[in-house]
Amino acid sequence: MQSCFTGISPVSLRSILNEAELFGGDDYLMLNCVTNVEQIRPGDVYFAIRTPQKDGHAMIDDAVLRGAGAIVSEEMTDNPFKMTADGKLVPLFLVRSTQSAYSRACQALYRFPSRQLGVVGVTGTSGKTMTAFLTAAVLGAAGQNVGLLNSLGCFDGKDASANTITSLPPKRTGSWLSRMLQNDCTHTVMEISSQALAQSRLDGIDLQTLCITNVMRDHIDFHGSIENYRKAKMRIFESLVCGGTAVLNADDPITAEVKRWLRVPTVTFGMDGSADVSAMVLEQLPSEQTILLTAGSETLPLRTQIVGNHHIENCLAAAAMGIAMGIDLPTIVRGIESVEMIPGRMERLECGQPFSVFVDAARTPEELRETLHFLREVVDGRILTVFGVSGNRQRARRPMMGDIASKLSSRLILTDMNPGSEEPERIVQEVLSGVQPRCMKRVEICHDRKKAIHQALAMAEPGDCVLIAGKGNEKFQLIGKETPRHDDREIARRWLFRNAERYMD
Repeated sequence: MQSCFTGISPVSLRSILNEAELFGGDDYLMLNCVTNVEQIRPGDVYFAIRTPQKDGHAMIDDAVLRGAGAIVSEEMTDNPFKMTADGKLVPLFLVRSTQSAYSRACQALYRFPSRQLGVVGVTGTSGKTMTAFLTAAVLGAAGQNVGLLNSLGCFDGKDASANTITSLPPKRTGSWLSRMLQNDCTHTVMEISSQALAQSRLDGIDLQTLCITNVMRDHIDFHGSIENYRKAKMRIFESLVCGGTAVLNADDPITAEVKRWLRVPTVTFGMDGSADVSAMVLEQLPSEQTILLTAGSETLPLRTQIVGNHHIENCLAAAAMGIAMGIDLPTIVRGIESVEMIPGRMERLECGQPFSVFVDAARTPEELRETLHFLREVVDGRILTVFGVSGNRQRARRPMMGDIASKLSSRLILTDMNPGSEEPERIVQEVLSGVQPRCMKRVEICHDRKKAIHQALAMAEPGDCVLIAGKGNEKFQLIGKETPRHDDREIARRWLFRNAERYMD
C-alpha cells in the first residue's frame, strides 16, 4: 500500500480545531499526525492521547526533541511555549479531547471523504457484523457500489483486506474511506464498536443512516458499568447528519427511552407487528429458514440459507436500513437472499456427513442462548457443543455461559478459547461453577480445542448437531503471547473429509 498521505496538501489545524486555545503561533499547516512519539518525522503534529496503558502528555517534550511541528494536548504543560533546538516556537493547541481532535485531523487529511459518501453505521451489542454484511448486500442489489468496513474485512470497491477488529483506528478509517471514494463507491457500511464511540474515533465522520441492533450487557470491563456502555452507544447519534435516519430495534427496551429524546426520523424493526419492519416465521430448518417480511402495507416471503432466530433480527435490521434509504422491498429481499453465508456466523459445514455442523461466534450469554434454543427447535437428534470463553475478560459472565451451555446441550465439551495470559484451568473452573449439579454428567473437559472438536464430531450420529461456538471465523488461538494458527472450520472440515467413509452406504 502506498504512503498514507502521498499527494495530500497541507491542512490548517486552526480550521479543524477552532475550539482550541493556541500558544506559540497563529496556526499550523499539517501534513501528517501521530500519537506515537517513535513514529514522529520532522514537521508531524503530535497528539498527546491518554490511554489506560500510558499518558501521551508525558511524552510531549520528547515529541518536540524528535521534530514535532506542533503539539495537540488536552492538558496544560508547565511551559506551553515549547522551543525547537534552533529556537523556533512549537505551536501548542489546547483542546478538550485529544482523541476527538486526532480523529477529526485524520479525516481532514483525507478531505473528509464521508461527506461525499453515503455512510451507513451499525452498532450494538450483537448482530453488528451480520447486519452490516446484509445491508451492504441490499445496497448492492439496488445498484450501488458499496464499500465495507467490519470485523470480517474491509472492501474499498475494488480490493479487499482481512480484518480482526470491529472498528479501525482513525487514520486507517480515513484511508479506506478515501480509497472508496477514489474507486467510485457511492456508499460505505461501517461496523462501529462501543470502544470506538467512547474513544471518539467516529468524530469527523458523517453518517447518513445509523442502526443500533440492540444494547445489552457487554464490554463492561472496558466501560466500567452498563450505564457507561449505554452512554457510549448513544454517542453514535452525534455523528448523524442533519436529515439522517436512525434505525432502532423495537424489541429492545432501550428503544422506547431513546425515541423519547431523539429528534431525528426513525425506522423501527422487530418481531412485534407494531414495528415499521416486522416478520413472521414460516419455516425453520437446519439448512434454511423462511419468513414473511412486512414493511408498511407490503409483505413478501424471504428465504435465507443463514439460520438462527438472531439472524431473523439481522435480516429485519438490514431491511429497515434499506427502507430508511428509500430502497423498495423486492430489492431488499433480493439483496438479503443473495447472501448465502457469513463467515463464522452460524456457518454450516457440509462435507457429506449425516449430521449438522455449525461454527458460530456466539460469545455472549444472549448469543449462546439464542443459538442453542434455535438448534433445539430444528434438530431431531442431540446437540453436541464445543465451547470455551476467552481469558482476561468478562469473568462475571463465565458461570452464566456454563449454565446456558450445559442446560441446552445434550453433551458439552468445555475447551480453551484464547486463554491469553490466564490459566486455562482457572477459566474452565469458573465456567463450571455455573453448571447445575444435575447437568454435570453432560459435561467433560478437553483443553486442546482441536481434540475437543474431533471428539464431538466422532461422537455425532445421524440427525445430531455439532455446534462449535465462540471463535467463529478467527484463524488463531491466543495462548500467552503466542498466536498459533487455529481455524475451527478448517479443523472440522479436515476431520469430516478424513472420516468420510464412515457415512458411506
